Amino acid sequence: MKIKYLYAGIAAAAAIVAILVFFIQFNNVPHEQQTNPAIYLDFSYEEANSNLKSTLESQHINMSHPLRFSSQADIAQYCNFLSDPKKQALVQYCTSSELRDSVGFLGDINMVGSPETPGLVIAALQSNPMLGNYDEVKTVFGDVINETICQCWDKEKPGGYATLSDMLDALRDFHINGKKPDSTTHSVPLENKHFEIELTTNQNGYLWKLLVAR
Repeated sequence: MKIKYLYAGIAAAAAIVAILVFFIQFNNVPHEQQTNPAIYLDFSYEEANSNLKSTLESQHINMSHPLRFSSQADIAQYCNFLSDPKKQALVQYCTSSELRDSVGFLGDINMVGSPETPGLVIAALQSNPMLGNYDEVKTVFGDVINETICQCWDKEKPGGYATLSDMLDALRDFHINGKKPDSTTHSVPLENKHFEIELTTNQNGYLWKLLVAR
């Protein structure tokens, strides 16, 4: 559990700023329909974490076995991603995995939702001011999109970008040339889901965030 203290704050700080599609949808659904599987993602925590771990390891990125949190006390401490208490109260279950490459710590991947199925996937990666691990950011985000949404970028070209790399380059350039600490793609539809990529300047360089929801 001590490892978690080292990196829990990355995704937590990331997600508080974000406009999360899943929780906006969830709040707009009548209370009696909030268990409707249509607002959750179409895979299990075990399936997504296992597949991502195998894929990333083949690309020399180590993904730890997920820590699992189900008690309200643990969720409040380790999965407190939302500043709105009513939205945060919708988080009933959470998994969190640390990512490392040959150099060291990269970030983490968190999945939150019901005990059975995630409703939101958050990948948060820290880059130094020189963006020394930019290729790894592209690799992780690409694998997360392929696993949790579809392997269809070439066909769909979301946002009009031929590749995910092109979208990330555009966001990087926009952010670096801008004057605000946060930049975002906003919600981008792909297949029957949405994703959002955010870039934030912080004291360590840049925080990259990928959020996937229905």
